[in-house]
Amino acid sequence: MGASTDQAHKEVAASRARIDGQLDLLEARLRYDLNPRRRLRREGPKLAAAALVVSLVAVAYVARARRRRRAERTEEVDWIAAMPEEWRARLEELIAEAADSAPARAGRERRPRKRPLLASLGIKAARMAAPALISAASERVSRRVGAPHS
Repeated sequence: MGASTDQAHKEVAASRARIDGQLDLLEARLRYDLNPRRRLRREGPKLAAAALVVSLVAVAYVARARRRRRAERTEEVDWIAAMPEEWRARLEELIAEAADSAPARAGRERRPRKRPLLASLGIKAARMAAPALISAASERVSRRVGAPHS
């Protein structure tokens, strides 16, 4: 019986060694598959191609949307050309009359500043802060008046 027990121990030890070797191989394979740098090297070209396709689709979509908007804008202007000739003539007359009667302005007229910009901003800030300062000061005075003198 001693020989068969020794033989069984040797077989068990050999099986454990094979299993340990397989576990080491599996662990190495798992580490290799899960390593982000190696995975990026391995799948980088696929990811780059996918990013390129997505960006091309986005550019095509934006270009078509802009082209569609431009076409809509030109359709909005074409209603004048679709008018009957006498209506267009009357419209041109009305526009000419309005241009002649309106005073010529190059833009929005501005009043000259009476004080510098920083002074105006300072005054506006003081007006905004005044109510808070007055209430804080009145609370402080009321606390002093209500406090007993020692």
